[in-house]
Amino acid sequence: QPDVIITVAYGKMIPPSILALPPLGGINVHPSLLPKYRGASPIQSAIADGQRETGVTIMYQSETLDAGDIILQRRVPIEPDDTALTLEAKLAEVGAQTLVEALRLIAEGRAPRIPQDASAATYVKKLTKEDGRLDWTRPAQALANLIRAMDPWPSGYTLYRGRLLKIWKGTAIESVKPAAPPGTVVEIRRGEGFVVAAGEGALLVTEVQPEGRRRMTAAEYVRGNRFQVGEQLGDPTDGNAETRQRGSAADQDP
Repeated sequence: QPDVIITVAYGKMIPPSILALPPLGGINVHPSLLPKYRGASPIQSAIADGQRETGVTIMYQSETLDAGDIILQRRVPIEPDDTALTLEAKLAEVGAQTLVEALRLIAEGRAPRIPQDASAATYVKKLTKEDGRLDWTRPAQALANLIRAMDPWPSGYTLYRGRLLKIWKGTAIESVKPAAPPGTVVEIRRGEGFVVAAGEGALLVTEVQPEGRRRMTAAEYVRGNRFQVGEQLGDPTDGNAETRQRGSAADQDP
């Protein structure tokens, strides 16, 4: 019989019959500052939403998704160049340290049980490939955030002449206000990449991966292709209509 059950990044609910086994209970390590970002994609969602801070929560397991009483929380800043991959590594390190501290408190009988504020809870869904599709009608900063959030999977991507073009790095240029429709290449910057009009501002694309090829700088891509101002990115059949349904800002129940 276990003294305690620990879950980390476990995508299923533990049955009550199992949670009742350990005398010290079951605890879970969750990579967000609960009750915000309950669910399957808290790291990606925090970056995509433009958050500057996230963290790790050690909580008691409950019969409701990520809703158990909190034992400890630790805050972690989100740097401007953080991707889901780099932020996950930081959270894993902090999470391991915090878990050891929480187990010590539990063993000593001093672990707090801080109820979560259910009214402040937000939920995020499991990612699909479609979540990485860039909707050029969105603001440039939102696109830049999404690209970082979708790295390494499913990656930010768009279509160019009907073929998949992954975009691995992009910087918002909010001072640029193109008159061209969203998704239009409005500038080629030699040695840097290319600038694409967005719903607000523009996105400087600096690293890409054409379909079936390796990752490369956008400058290299421009040199090797007949890529010029006026090119259109995105799916012309949908008018760049937004199809992503993230749920992180919608505060909807899973």
